Amino acid sequence: MKLMTGFFMAWGNFCAIPCPWKLWDEKARNLMLVMFPLVGVIIGMIWYGMYWIFYYLGMPIPLFAALMTAYPFAVSGFIHLDGFMDCNDAILSRRPLAERQRILKDSHVGAFAVITTVILFLVFFGAMWSLLEMKSPLRMWCLAMAPVLSRAMSARAAMTKTPLSTSQYERSFHEGTEHRSIPCFIWLAAAVVMVVEGILLEGGLAMDGGAALLCGLTPAVTAACQLAASLISGAYARKQLGGMSGDIAGYMLVWSELAAVVSLLLVFGT
Repeated sequence: MKLMTGFFMAWGNFCAIPCPWKLWDEKARNLMLVMFPLVGVIIGMIWYGMYWIFYYLGMPIPLFAALMTAYPFAVSGFIHLDGFMDCNDAILSRRPLAERQRILKDSHVGAFAVITTVILFLVFFGAMWSLLEMKSPLRMWCLAMAPVLSRAMSARAAMTKTPLSTSQYERSFHEGTEHRSIPCFIWLAAAVVMVVEGILLEGGLAMDGGAALLCGLTPAVTAACQLAASLISGAYARKQLGGMSGDIAGYMLVWSELAAVVSLLLVFGT
């Protein structure tokens, strides 16, 4: 029952889609992050479903790409994008550590946040537009797994890395042992990748051998790029800011999903 409570707590806190069952149990706070990747399953399936709807409607590519780009940010209520912006403001200020930590908690939007967000959307939109022009619905299934992996890695970091003293997650590091369950959901993400790869390999049977192999490798390459982006961005942000926080979790998540779209495009282009 606590896992179910944790799931709906995660849904209510980290997803803008109305939660069908609003629950809160302070004792399940750790489990909220443990269940975070399952929220990604819902978000990812809707993202892929949107792709098919717009694909069959014959939506113009520019509008198609704009909606597919906006969705992963809007569906989270822009909470992870907010963390991305806050981290960039603090890190790129190149101030002493104490000042970077103060900037991280500052609610005002700085120039570095605006500049990096504009660049983020330009790259994301450009990559998405290029993907849609290639018209390969089968491989676009990777969009369904991207939010699962990004949330699994962010949740794992938030639950296992040393927090900033000002982080809202600090208390969770010292209470209970539920966070040790997070590896189960990392394996869940890995299982999703394996299932997707199997689907793509089966779909590639009608192709020549080289094309089938490439089709099967697509989710593996995309997942590897996502994991690398999460690990590198998380390690860099923690080093620059002195610990882990919710903002850094959002920073990692945004970099991971950007890596998914860009790497998917690079694989398509080979």
